[in-house]
Amino acid sequence: MAHPEPSPALVATLILTLAWVWTEECLGVAPNSDTQQIHGIALGRKKREPKCQVGEYLHSNRTHCCMRCHAGTYLAEDCQSDILATRCMRCPKGTFTATDNILRKCISCQRCRAELQQITLSECTEKKDTVCGCQTNQFQSELNTLFKCKNCSPCHNGTIRQNCTKNSDTICVCHPGYFLHKNNCNPCSSCNEEECKKDCATVLRPSTFPSVQDDYWGSQGHIILLIGLVVVLAASLGLLFAVKAIRQYRQRVTTAIFYSCVSTQQPKKETVSEVVMNERKAATFAPVTPQIEKMWTANAVPRSMVEQELPDCVRPAGKTQLPDNPVVLYTVADHVLLSRWKEFVRRLGLSDYEIERIELEQRRVRDAQYEMLRQWRLQMGQGATVERISYVLNQMELSGCSEAIQEALAGQP
Repeated sequence: MAHPEPSPALVATLILTLAWVWTEECLGVAPNSDTQQIHGIALGRKKREPKCQVGEYLHSNRTHCCMRCHAGTYLAEDCQSDILATRCMRCPKGTFTATDNILRKCISCQRCRAELQQITLSECTEKKDTVCGCQTNQFQSELNTLFKCKNCSPCHNGTIRQNCTKNSDTICVCHPGYFLHKNNCNPCSSCNEEECKKDCATVLRPSTFPSVQDDYWGSQGHIILLIGLVVVLAASLGLLFAVKAIRQYRQRVTTAIFYSCVSTQQPKKETVSEVVMNERKAATFAPVTPQIEKMWTANAVPRSMVEQELPDCVRPAGKTQLPDNPVVLYTVADHVLLSRWKEFVRRLGLSDYEIERIELEQRRVRDAQYEMLRQWRLQMGQGATVERISYVLNQMELSGCSEAIQEALAGQP
């Protein structure tokens, strides 16, 4: 029996089908849409879905990608093609979207519940939900949105180990004689349960159950005691050194003053110590009360007494006129205490007006002393003698200064 030969149309259809499959799968080239059906026979080609980028989503038809809506908006209408924009609308009041989305409507804002003692920390916006929290000295009892605000434990009859935080209560440590129940320290006299009886028994027998604090002091106590002894010893040595330094300072001041204006034997001119110079600077032209000025004016030496004889206890200086030599004038100024300088020049006969005028003109102490002596010498003329200076110093009970000036001037050329 002879086999029937296939018709040419069937052979052509099979060849075209194999060619299309090979082109689709091997070469990745899709044939023309017009060739998808041949002689009314559907080829059934499966289309590939496009890959969307970040910030895009696949259209419901799965033919193209659309842009997502930004935070604060929602998806009102999909884009019609990948070159057209998605239609997004702003969230109505009382709703929000916090991120890029493809939601068909915005999320409703939560409401802070006053019955749970919640307060509003920040209001709801288009891009952010309402933030609820608790007041100061309160904490959230739960971690969800239905949390309740509770007051932080004050730790009466105990100490605070850890302060109250946003999500946790205060951690308390009770004093001896108290036990912890519901984060409150209650007296052991009200203990009726086995758990609290164990805690109270531990407190009542510290020797049997030593605490961590006792162990700490037992191991570290000798170190702290040694540090305390070292600190006390250092403080004692510092105090002794300070007392010794103060005594030496006072001794130097006393010695300098004694040898500068009391000693009657000065083989050579001694330099004035730094301590005395500081004393002079501190007392520079100190204000004098009217009573003392009146006394000094009354005790001033009148010009008629210049030629009087000196007392027997004072060595005569001779009728030597004070020369107009800066070295001589500075020598006199160096041997008179600065604290009694005004009294000295007043007793010599210089008026308060001249003293104040020179003080204003000469800002340096040494220059003012020199100018006062020079002005006094010009006013007195022949009466400006070494004898008068010695007489005034002896009236001021500064005989040592008088003799020192005489010896210093004797050594001048």
